[in-house]
Amino acid sequence: MKKARVFVYFLWMFYPFLITQAGDKTKNLKLGVEFGTGIYFGDLIMPERVRENKSTYPYSYMDDYGVIDGDELIVGPYVGVKSEYFLLRNRLGITAGLRLSSFSTSLHSDGDYFLWLLKQEHVYTDYVKIREIKQNSFYIGIPLEVRFFPNKRELPFQHYFKFGASFNYRIQTNNNILFMREEMSRYAGEIEAEIDNPNDFIINLYPAIGFKIGRQKATWFNVEFQLPGAIVSRNAFPLIKTNAGLGFQLSVQIPLGKTVPIGSE
Repeated sequence: MKKARVFVYFLWMFYPFLITQAGDKTKNLKLGVEFGTGIYFGDLIMPERVRENKSTYPYSYMDDYGVIDGDELIVGPYVGVKSEYFLLRNRLGITAGLRLSSFSTSLHSDGDYFLWLLKQEHVYTDYVKIREIKQNSFYIGIPLEVRFFPNKRELPFQHYFKFGASFNYRIQTNNNILFMREEMSRYAGEIEAEIDNPNDFIINLYPAIGFKIGRQKATWFNVEFQLPGAIVSRNAFPLIKTNAGLGFQLSVQIPLGKTVPIGSE
């Protein structure tokens, strides 16, 4: 894993140099900003210290604790900057950049609360009542993408196909615990210590289809749909095991230097 991380950082650091050398021929380079989000579906992972029970009186005015529930999906918004260089008569684009993203998961009950085991000694057992545990993690990443324009000549509105991979390193994780009663918050530090952090390094893959608006010599606006996406890192998140996902991205690109239309030498 360390070797893969070093390789990605090395590639990203030297990408501008490679672009500069290749740019001596056509200077067909675009710089841009991106905004998007990924949604990944999965299966809930039950922490060992959680205790649950079927809701006995779901319509009563008495509080009850029930089956553990969760969002069973991870929402990951992101923002980034990127540069794209074009090859093969400007129909093939190679992109690298820098991306800031976050991923959020939660754990809650279908009743008023669920129980968290604090301590158990012989016949004595201590629990705390929790309404929700929410975990937010923040990452800095390097997206590497390749996109292809099927049309051999440039059009003001044009579709494309893309395959991308984002290599993300976790920089911070926050656990927010909502207790049944405020006085229980004194156990927050003890409970947070029992909750695992997400994997430090995660990789997500995403094929996509998109549409660009604009001429090669002008500003581009891109809209794309990513499906299906996947997080391929093992044990990526402690509260959910991810399966497939989907995404949506908007980006704006401006030309840098001399540009050549798609389909031209």
